[in-house]
Amino acid sequence: MTLSWKLLGLASLALLSGTVTGTGADAHSDRALKRFNATVGGRVQSLAPFSLPCFSSYNGQPVARDNAACTAIQANYSNPWLRTNSPNGYMNNQAEMWASDPSDQCLLDDSNPADPLAYVNATCRQGNMPSHYLEVQSPKDVIEAFRFSKNSGKQLVIKNSGHDYLTRSSGRDSLSLWMRNLRSMHYNQAFTPHGCNDAAQKYKAITVGAGVNFDEAYTFAQQHNVTILGGYSPTVGVSGGWVQNGGHSILSPVYGLGVDRVLEFKVVTPDGVYRTANEFQNPDLFWALRGGGGGTFGVVLESTHRVEPAIRFVAANIKFPSTSTNMLPFMEIVVNNTLKWAQEGWGGHITGNTLVNISPLLSIDEAKTSLADVIAYAKANGGSATIEEFNSWYPFYEKYVTTSSVAVGVTRFPGSRLIPRSVFETAEGRADLMSFFALIQSIGQTPYIPVVGPVLYEYAEGSTSASPAWREAVWELGSGASWAWNSTLSTRMQKIAAIQNMTAVIEGITPGGGAYSNEANPFTINWREAWWSDKYEKLVRIKNKYDPDNLLRCWKCIGWEESQAATSAFAAFV
Repeated sequence: MTLSWKLLGLASLALLSGTVTGTGADAHSDRALKRFNATVGGRVQSLAPFSLPCFSSYNGQPVARDNAACTAIQANYSNPWLRTNSPNGYMNNQAEMWASDPSDQCLLDDSNPADPLAYVNATCRQGNMPSHYLEVQSPKDVIEAFRFSKNSGKQLVIKNSGHDYLTRSSGRDSLSLWMRNLRSMHYNQAFTPHGCNDAAQKYKAITVGAGVNFDEAYTFAQQHNVTILGGYSPTVGVSGGWVQNGGHSILSPVYGLGVDRVLEFKVVTPDGVYRTANEFQNPDLFWALRGGGGGTFGVVLESTHRVEPAIRFVAANIKFPSTSTNMLPFMEIVVNNTLKWAQEGWGGHITGNTLVNISPLLSIDEAKTSLADVIAYAKANGGSATIEEFNSWYPFYEKYVTTSSVAVGVTRFPGSRLIPRSVFETAEGRADLMSFFALIQSIGQTPYIPVVGPVLYEYAEGSTSASPAWREAVWELGSGASWAWNSTLSTRMQKIAAIQNMTAVIEGITPGGGAYSNEANPFTINWREAWWSDKYEKLVRIKNKYDPDNLLRCWKCIGWEESQAATSAFAAFV
């Protein structure tokens, strides 16, 4: 799990040797970059695409192919740890490619990374990759980066592990602030937010640096016999886009979203100030960071999260072999039981033939009774059902989460929508959901349902900037799109048209509803309303206060305008 770019022999490549002359940079920007590099001790590095060692041509110029490094990349192409520990490693290909130009990318065949068709007699191009990166070590690094961006006009992006469906942590000709090695962790049994004068306001809390991911946080929490609420993928970062856009968990039905549990941020804002943001200091910024989106209001260097004691819960693992006829009856049972299950604290993930859910509110016998219909259905269709008890999160995490991570090194666009309880309350709403499931089955897809709505959590109205749709949501539901590494522009456009059509269908089921922007259709037309609703304009005002020069700008982030689409990797699709 400690693979890194340094182990791949990439240091032999001059393009990653620490020079600061960017491809096509004019004299002015080159001088500005050199001056910036001097302020950070010469640590600005050129950034080449992840798969470059396999190619002998880079941006039209011959380069020496690095066979040893290429072999290592091919062997670990789908390894999320290699990517998360690499400044040029992204989980999804859309972050690397110029999606609207199939020739402007540097990818291997994810189905067979050793396939020479991808790299022999082929050119590796920069695509949507940043041209340079700086490994952030201190607030001063970020302050100097903002000063450089303001003086040069060069865009900044923020990258930790590269879990990003909307390409917000990458960008052509940008400077990437690489956060991964800010890995501090601290447990405090009586944390009080800075500026709080109430001695009684103390929390059990874990404070993590911006580079910490959930595998590390879960391990650390287990060592201290506490539970930190987090994502379902080991390499998702704790402090970045996950929490800053909302942050759902399968414990969210009872314990709330990530934004409900974060107590404090340490953040450098684009105006060049290192700030503490919590309820008592910079509360407007704290509110914005709790749902307004990562890469928007500042560079978070540290976050503090309220934790729970070790949680006892029951877990259900129900599955059966899928056929052409047994998915829809299963989904009908799920739909008809969803409201009851929500009140029983169940959270988890459901597909067309699986259910992996947990509840901290039920005993094993109560869980068996609660899920009796789906247990019987799975067994009648040649499947199995396991109901078991865990005394803490980590054993469940090791058994179920680490073994079910999504594929990396692929192009995958989600297209989810938050499904409110009102849909399940009427026969019409339930029928609409079943029609949606029949539709996606007809095109060869299966549903994927994170059961993560904070149904039972006592939310303080208006306390976060996350979409109001979360507070009515039971499910997150959608249908995504993907394409092969060598797909044509025509194919890519067909895939995007399909996801647009599917999004329209599910929007029709949830009129006036919303979506979780981290996992929403990137091409959502009414994205401001869908992702932030009536909170959007207030978020824009806060954005302008702390980032008056618009130094942080990314795809459909707060303050993004359609005129910026022309400079995006998605230009052909809007």
